[in-house]
Amino acid sequence: MFVLSSFQIGQQMIKLVFPEEKQAEELFEIIETDRKALSEWMPWTKNVKSKKDEIEFINYAREKNAKYQLLELAIIAGNQPIGMIDLHSIDRDDRRAEVGYWMFSKYQGKGIMTESLKRLLSIAFDELDLNKIIVMADSKNEKSRAISQRLGFRQEGTLKEEIFMNKQFRDLDVFAITTSEYKIKNS
Repeated sequence: MFVLSSFQIGQQMIKLVFPEEKQAEELFEIIETDRKALSEWMPWTKNVKSKKDEIEFINYAREKNAKYQLLELAIIAGNQPIGMIDLHSIDRDDRRAEVGYWMFSKYQGKGIMTESLKRLLSIAFDELDLNKIIVMADSKNEKSRAISQRLGFRQEGTLKEEIFMNKQFRDLDVFAITTSEYKIKNS
């Protein structure tokens, strides 16, 4: 297991690692357990119907990671995967990317995702030399919006009726942080 970053939350050691096929079953079980809550905000849940689907996604992510088109990381607590975080839509010319994240509900509210995103921002700005990171969150997803705002993202706007999910059009709020804003916030 290649550990890209690690940190401690309370007594729990958290690692950000490249996903591996052996984590597929546990990740799928989390998705199944939290499917109702996840499907409220995550359109991809409708495509993950089996362990095989999760294996295919992990292999896809590993291939894209190797080509620097994606940075998909599993969030590990102890030795168990508890969620994922990624940089996607990476644009090397304009030096920007979007970030996405999800986590098992029983680990939410402990600061794990906030610290995971903080670590990913450090990688994005300090190691990948990106200039801007964007979060697109459902306007009603208070938890996702709060994580972004806690780390200094500012709201750039709202995309009205941007996605069709759960039989209705949903607005997406666009949050962003630039490398200069990040450095001021973290100096």
